[in-house]
Amino acid sequence: MRYGVVVLALVALTQAAPRGGQQAPATEGQFANLGSRQLWYRDTGGAGVPVVLLHARTGSNLAWERQLPAFVARGYRVITYDRLGSGRSRLAADAAAGTAADDLDALATQLGLARFHLVGTAAGGIVALDYAMSYPERVRGLVIAN
Repeated sequence: MRYGVVVLALVALTQAAPRGGQQAPATEGQFANLGSRQLWYRDTGGAGVPVVLLHARTGSNLAWERQLPAFVARGYRVITYDRLGSGRSRLAADAAAGTAADDLDALATQLGLARFHLVGTAAGGIVALDYAMSYPERVRGLVIAN
């Protein structure tokens, strides 16, 4: 039954969005240079309500590839990224310790996201919960799966 709750939350999120600004998902990503951290991300762009999708520990931003069209079709701006230690994101050898929540906040700030929905699966859910507790003023909605 746990999965049913998450599926319902995702369905509600995609059904509640305005359908106005339909933009095509970004086909390529880019690096956000955040000092000693370089996060590889994809941003569908547009003026819709932002949704950030956080992948599992064993994944990358590509885990969300098939979900992007559904969110975009509903008018959302979708951001996915490779968390440090996954995919293409990189950490400088002399980097100071940090948290995944702080990395997400730096990316959100660079992208100009004042408030956004946050969806995390597996270990991405842990990051989503940490972020929501650390930066509650920026979280419009929170979905944690697995």
